[in-house]
Amino acid sequence: MVRVGLIGVGGIANHHKPAFERFPDRVQLGGVCDVDEAAAGEFAAAFDVDHWSDYEVFLEETDVDAVDIPLPHHLHYPVAKAALEAGKHVLVEKPFATSLAECLELVELAEERDCRLMVGQMQRFYPPYRALKEAVDRGDLGAIRHARCDALVNQEDMVPPGHWLYDGSMSGGGGIIGYSVHKLDLLRYLLGDVERVVSWEREVNDAFDDAEDYSLGLLEFESGTVADFFVTLSAGAMPYTEMFWLLGDEGAMHTLPEGTQREGYVGLPDPRINAANDPERRKTFETLTAPATDLPSENAFVNEILHFADCIESGAEPISSGRDNLGTMATIEAIYRSAANDGEATTIDDVYADAREALR
Repeated sequence: MVRVGLIGVGGIANHHKPAFERFPDRVQLGGVCDVDEAAAGEFAAAFDVDHWSDYEVFLEETDVDAVDIPLPHHLHYPVAKAALEAGKHVLVEKPFATSLAECLELVELAEERDCRLMVGQMQRFYPPYRALKEAVDRGDLGAIRHARCDALVNQEDMVPPGHWLYDGSMSGGGGIIGYSVHKLDLLRYLLGDVERVVSWEREVNDAFDDAEDYSLGLLEFESGTVADFFVTLSAGAMPYTEMFWLLGDEGAMHTLPEGTQREGYVGLPDPRINAANDPERRKTFETLTAPATDLPSENAFVNEILHFADCIESGAEPISSGRDNLGTMATIEAIYRSAANDGEATTIDDVYADAREALR
């Protein structure tokens, strides 16, 4: 059993909660911390554990092996750093941090302290997406030539203006770091690392402060796959919609919506796939089922937390480790740099070099 302390009881914490409720023999909540002491106390009471309002005191006093950090983006780095310095294993919600230099520093610190460091890229733990990963790795689609991902969101339907998600100084940006991070990471999981980026962005809605609510661009992967992406946070007529597709030599996959699109953190519907060389399936897409995955539940948040616990006990590197997630955050940093330079092509190598220089 791994004892985990929770730092932050906002909205995403409620999605983490079922792991502690359903699998107490594998992950036991050992304490709760939030600056809102009443909220921390209410969350802690459900598990009959103590609560704190200061994370530094919490890290000194609580008896836990690891911490789960579902906090606003700008707090990921300082809280994760303090936890690693205290010798705790760390699961930090996406995005990893608000700069690549911060992410690099946390990865180095975790290695120095021999702590597992994992980023909550929960879509890697959604069974249909895991089944898609297996299909791509088997070569079911052949060589992937093109990919696309979209995030169409009306943020004002979910959170009112004035929330920290509208403030780029707290969120690290807008649609790319807050929403596209899901599918950009998923594309890396499926296709490997990105090599070069071209992008543009706009801040259209006055509710956003130094945070893009429209962004689009192109990605060139090291494998040769090319992809395009688009995100808007001001799509007034859209529910929360994430979708993507892959076009390969042997088949295609898509998650394009049909009719009414359900809202949720994992873009629905599930992947649908065809086969170019099968006359009966060439133009007909079938839902990809996931009966053979090794994931313990249908809940991606639960699966990621159980995987985190397994890695702590075994010493294995998490599937979405801090080191792996550097590639996702480097891609995001390259997207922002390209947009700041009016669509100038930006390489991942360049943003890595600058982030390493910033740490000297």
